[in-house]
Amino acid sequence: MFEAVILAGGMGTRLKSITGDMPKPMVKVNGQPFLYILMKRLADHGCRKIILSLCYQADYIIECVNRDKPVSCPVDFIVEEFPLGTGGAIKFASTKITSSRFLVLNGDTMAEVNYQAMFDFAKDTDLVISGVNVDDASRYGTLRIDEQSNVLEMLEKGGVGRGVINSGVYFIKTALIRDFPLIAFSFESEFIESFTGSFTAFISNGYFIDIGIPEDYYKACQTIK
Repeated sequence: MFEAVILAGGMGTRLKSITGDMPKPMVKVNGQPFLYILMKRLADHGCRKIILSLCYQADYIIECVNRDKPVSCPVDFIVEEFPLGTGGAIKFASTKITSSRFLVLNGDTMAEVNYQAMFDFAKDTDLVISGVNVDDASRYGTLRIDEQSNVLEMLEKGGVGRGVINSGVYFIKTALIRDFPLIAFSFESEFIESFTGSFTAFISNGYFIDIGIPEDYYKACQTIK
């Protein structure tokens, strides 16, 4: 059993042709908001509490979730008064966490990851990232890992051929993010760049979906049933 934070505060500017003014995580995929699909997968994998980190149109999302009750596990909300960046949002949301580690994922992507297995894999590791094997890694940031699954380097987009991509899903020790000295910051370019603890990758072979642009949104509608 684990707790999870979903980062769902973005405006989704690149998806405006589909969403209009609707917050991106609430865009419907095959009849239900994408955010609900994420929440249901978490609950199915043993999540005991979900915290939604919100900013853009937070009141709308809170109203919808409280009305629709997409999951039976407790759902809490935390709202940024101003954008804190990914790292700042995670740190802010961690104030709602009661356990020693928690899961973080983005509200506009989904990886075919077994979250409970990833939690078990994390054990005493400070930070665990979900990596996904893909045939064409050119559009994504990739991971360089050793035979013991330690993350040696996080590479930018532009690789060629197969690779292990960064799915943006993490298990992190709560104290590490709470004690980070900045308030507003990027999780990857500031927190991870300065991180010196144990950092491993949990590798999966399933799909990875990003609904951030119209082309990928339509692919998501074909993939998620």
